Amino acid sequence: MKIAICDDNKFDRALLSEYILQYAENTMSIVELVEFDCGEELLSAFTKEQFKILFLDIYMTGINGVAVAEKIRETDEECKIIFTTSSLEHKSDGFEVAATHYLVKPITYEQVGKALNRCKKVLNSNARCIELTVNKEIIKIRLKDIYCIEAIRNGAVITTRLETLRVHYSMTSMEELLTDNRFLRCHRGFIINMDHISLMKDDVFIMKNGFTIPIRQSGRKAIRQAFMDYKSHQ
Repeated sequence: MKIAICDDNKFDRALLSEYILQYAENTMSIVELVEFDCGEELLSAFTKEQFKILFLDIYMTGINGVAVAEKIRETDEECKIIFTTSSLEHKSDGFEVAATHYLVKPITYEQVGKALNRCKKVLNSNARCIELTVNKEIIKIRLKDIYCIEAIRNGAVITTRLETLRVHYSMTSMEELLTDNRFLRCHRGFIINMDHISLMKDDVFIMKNGFTIPIRQSGRKAIRQAFMDYKSHQ
């Protein structure tokens, strides 16, 4: 697993590096570390899917960490960003760039271990796929890419981050395939991926792709609570 550290403080970089290598030894993980002393250097070297995890200082000379993260997200949605900071002032900015974790300085080994455990959990979850037969061919779809499934006559429509697929599977069959707890049957005609919900209203979910998905009237309170419980454990 390739991990990058970007921090203009040499001592903080060395400490983070020590903790990450200690974590790798304790968990029998293989990691490759790359260090950068400024955001400009990181961006000039960065390529899509180059790093699985990035420890990124917010307060740096030159371009700050939030701006660096915004540039990275233009080309790479997969890299797990862990902000290191002396203040939580920019925590709301982290939501905009899908930061996985925050480490408040002075950083401890326990903090680093917790952050890396969370990243590994997300990375493992993101790698999961389902196999479906589409036009007599078996295809794999990553669970993280699925936004929603809508029931149609004689099948279902699967909307993903990359494409829309029409499949000859019933909603019951799709529900049996999607056993991961991120999926919620919120309506007779819809299954949604709760990771892609941007807003919950009284009777609808607004998805990150702009779709409006209804919440069935029967059991609405339980459905809304299921979503809130899921997000509280993220």
